[in-house]
Amino acid sequence: MAVPEYNRASLIARCTNPLPENVISQYGKRVIRVSDHEVVKCGPDVTKEEADNQRIAHGLLENRLVRVPRVFDFFSDEQDCGYIVMEYIDGTVMDPADDSALRKVADLMDYFATLRHTNPGSLCGGPCRGILFPETEDLLFDNLDHMERWFNSRLLPSDPNISFQGCDLVFCHLDLAPRNILLQKDGTICLVDWASAGYYPRLFEFSAQWIFEGRNDSFNPPLMDLVIPLSAIEMASKDSFLRAWRNIQRYAL
Repeated sequence: MAVPEYNRASLIARCTNPLPENVISQYGKRVIRVSDHEVVKCGPDVTKEEADNQRIAHGLLENRLVRVPRVFDFFSDEQDCGYIVMEYIDGTVMDPADDSALRKVADLMDYFATLRHTNPGSLCGGPCRGILFPETEDLLFDNLDHMERWFNSRLLPSDPNISFQGCDLVFCHLDLAPRNILLQKDGTICLVDWASAGYYPRLFEFSAQWIFEGRNDSFNPPLMDLVIPLSAIEMASKDSFLRAWRNIQRYAL
């Protein structure tokens, strides 16, 4: 697909006052359809890092088990609102009760665990983002030991330490939720919202699901029942890791 030609000022205007029928998503950051083939994701928290993450995911995953919308452009306006211009995917938001779709998501999680890297962090090499990290810090980790020390610093002295030793750094989306999963007519899964994606211990992808247990009982627990279980090494750090996450939410350290 050729990169489309367009005027940025015109896109900003169309996203500022979109026709109701062109608003595809209102989940925090708006997604506006601007043509037959393009949509724009826009908002003050839409960043170049997210666009770069999605470009990398597209190159790595496209034509595998999943579809990733191609990114055409990123820019920001004078108010620092970000705009990602990307490929429009014709699909419907996943129904968590769809057992066949849930099996495909589980297979995708298992596939992600086969994609490995040597250093932790976002796909594009930028700061770690998403629900597992504080919004007030731009965290960059030199290596797995550095990341382990940082999470352990968020525990109380009486808490058992977290250990990432022996853990592989694998591809993680970190926001696998029905709202980010589109099903195409041929049954192919399309994943959107790549702001949090990176290479982390597989415990991170599982923890992102455990955190939301109770909010979507038809998705999170059944998905966890279908995927290949965590290793004993990673399961041993589950409770302490979730405790560190809770402390990150409570305290600005």
